[in-house]
Amino acid sequence: MPQLTPALKNLLIIMALIGLAQLALPNIGFNPEQLYLFYPDSYNFQWWQIFTHVFCHGSLGHFIFNGIALFSFGLVVEMRLGSQRFLQLFFFAALGAVLFHFAAMGYTIHDKIGTFFPNHAYGYEAVPYGPMVGASGAVYGVMVAFAVLYPNETLLFLFIPYPIKAKYLVPIMVGLDIVLGLGSFSGDNVAHFAHIGGAAIGLGLIFFWKKQDRWRMDKFDY
Repeated sequence: MPQLTPALKNLLIIMALIGLAQLALPNIGFNPEQLYLFYPDSYNFQWWQIFTHVFCHGSLGHFIFNGIALFSFGLVVEMRLGSQRFLQLFFFAALGAVLFHFAAMGYTIHDKIGTFFPNHAYGYEAVPYGPMVGASGAVYGVMVAFAVLYPNETLLFLFIPYPIKAKYLVPIMVGLDIVLGLGSFSGDNVAHFAHIGGAAIGLGLIFFWKKQDRWRMDKFDY
């Protein structure tokens, strides 16, 4: 097994340290929810949550799933792209996840209430907001990059006991998020549009880099 690449190793270490902090901080009177991401209309929203929520997780299972997925896809993608581009991919995908999540929440709130920010508008009842946590949006960006770079690589997914090529598995997973996100099924607390946002940014970045590299090769091809 190849050694962990530097950027991936640091991301996994940060995820583990903040996971431990989520357990330890309440013992010293610090509410870890201050690290989670709230909708900007929430009284609990802080700007740093845009970054810190990526490394927080809702449960041990959530942490393990994201950690395994990031390791499985990220190791190969970083070896192919290099550490600098890999980090750009991870964090831009995470930002795309935030923007898509906020856009979906804003649309739903406006559709039901008539304003995007009822807590900061006159004449509206206060709205409680739950937070979003996790690196899933960033992981989706890395996963899509893997599928573009290695479309015919066969993968084994947790609940599918049959090898399936990346070019089929990844679109299926993103498609499920689209269906579940648009369906708004009761009891579903997964931020599907965050997954979609991360995947969209990952797809855009990897095609941009491929086009950029091809242009450079053509430019200096004698």
